[in-house]
Amino acid sequence: MKVPRMLTLVLSLSLLGNAGVFANSIWGDYEGFSKVKMVVNNVEKQFKDGEAPAFLIKGNAVFPVRELSESLQSLVRWDNAKNTVSIYKPNVHMFVAEKVNEDYSIKSPFGKVPKGKKIDFAVFAQVDSLKTPFYSFKISIDSPSGDQAAPAHEKVVNGSKENFWYPWSFSVPFNEAGEYVIKFSIKLDESSDYTVISQKVIVSE
Repeated sequence: MKVPRMLTLVLSLSLLGNAGVFANSIWGDYEGFSKVKMVVNNVEKQFKDGEAPAFLIKGNAVFPVRELSESLQSLVRWDNAKNTVSIYKPNVHMFVAEKVNEDYSIKSPFGKVPKGKKIDFAVFAQVDSLKTPFYSFKISIDSPSGDQAAPAHEKVVNGSKENFWYPWSFSVPFNEAGEYVIKFSIKLDESSDYTVISQKVIVSE
């Protein structure tokens, strides 16, 4: 079940780490409280009409849990019976290699390609500390224009898998200049949406 939109998380402004926050009444008010501008990795979060925005109360910034967690590439699970929200941040490391041995040891890792070249390569995902059961995971690649650069690969788990390695082969024509983004996403339940929990970039130039 998805986390209710109004569910919020209170954080001290001094503990925000990578999330930049600027509180000022110039952003407007929300139910009598000053709105807060939420910026994660230099990208401003846009809240839709009807969504609870970030706001300031008694010196603390209050954020919608799902929006903040997903912006930081974390998983959110809501337990309606216990009125409890759980946030999970697994470690996911990805790397790519053109040449791979039969035992999947890496021979030719890369991160930059010439524009116009088609490359067959493997994506390796190393996952650990995944502390919640999940339905499936997906590896996908987006082109600089946002289109799917190659067919995505999905794997159904439907259970617990806390630590694992997973390699998959792709064939991608790098016809555009810019950043091709490899995404590792997890779907907690069959009916839920995928959440991106790790990204890696290949630069085409």
